[in-house]
Amino acid sequence: MAAPRLRVAGSRAWSLRVQGGDRILRGEAGEMVSIARDGTGAITVIANGQTDPLWSGTARDTLELDPELGGYSGWSGNWYRGTFRIFASDPQGISLVNEVPLEDYLRSVLPNEIGTPPETDFEAVKAQAVAARSYTLAYLGRRAVFGFDLYASVEDQVYAGVTRENAQSERAVRATQGEVLISDGQPIKALYSSACGGRTANVEDVWPWDYTPYLRSVRDDAGEGTTAYCSLSANFRWREEWDADAFLAMIRQYGAVENPASSNLGGELLDVRVDKRSRCGRVQDLGNSTSHGDLAFLGPDALGAEASGHECNLAEQLLQDRGHPRGRRTDAQGGGHGGRERPRHRDVPVGRHGHGAGRDRVPRHPGPLLQIDPAHADIAALTPRGAPR
Repeated sequence: MAAPRLRVAGSRAWSLRVQGGDRILRGEAGEMVSIARDGTGAITVIANGQTDPLWSGTARDTLELDPELGGYSGWSGNWYRGTFRIFASDPQGISLVNEVPLEDYLRSVLPNEIGTPPETDFEAVKAQAVAARSYTLAYLGRRAVFGFDLYASVEDQVYAGVTRENAQSERAVRATQGEVLISDGQPIKALYSSACGGRTANVEDVWPWDYTPYLRSVRDDAGEGTTAYCSLSANFRWREEWDADAFLAMIRQYGAVENPASSNLGGELLDVRVDKRSRCGRVQDLGNSTSHGDLAFLGPDALGAEASGHECNLAEQLLQDRGHPRGRRTDAQGGGHGGRERPRHRDVPVGRHGHGAGRDRVPRHPGPLLQIDPAHADIAALTPRGAPR
């Protein structure tokens, strides 16, 4: 197996140094340098065009790449604001951490999460900025044991450096600078989804969380007889269908995480039924009967994220089994696109006019790890409806 290696650069002249120590190398704008981890786990630096290391450290060393004169840090074809911190991961690999100020981070998060809506929906972009800022501050340090705060992917919020920044997102960040949602004196865990199918869910119906006053089920429209804001999404309504064998294979493959007995589920599929629904109408408890016995998935475990491409735990409206036992099919129909395992798929209403749902989710974007610097953020507290003041 090849040794872990990455190449970084600066958009302007840059310096690479040991954290808190001497400079190892100075490069010109665009010049690449390779950082590798050898067989002992130690970090090495290899200049562009060379094969032998010009510097070797230990597995405990951390390197910093610092562009000069406001330049960007570069990796994998993208430029990033702030600096890079590079160190050996545990137990293997190399961690690349982008240290970036909070408001600069949001300039990239917004277009990657909500896209670029028409100007008539600019209030939605501002709402997204407040939600993303609140989420970020609520989760600062959540992965401190690994040496960073957040992932740059759907594990947290999608962040791609300066690549997709745009004037609209820039204005939304400036217009809401420092604004966060507060509950009990702390920034809220502002979970949001790309589409909710017309109504969001109570958080305890989606994840094994305690009751949270600001994460309650709400309608995603302006009232009775109006169109749901997230009806624009391709996932507003969806349908999945499986034959009996495929459904049982899916239950065996993915259900074991929630109910270990599912991995040994055998026999012929006789019935699939909704035993209980949540207050907002989604599947809560799912019962399965075969010729060998019964199996249940309860609460947030019912029809988990992997059960379809729509990660349908936020979305099931109907699940039914029909036909002859040897020719029966199982249908799942629903609305919305959220999630259950990774708290990136948020469930706070964010969207049109500050109410609706966000855009369809962008593809998973591999990016650097993130260390957010909130030191210069002038925070203004906002209280969400239903939250204690």
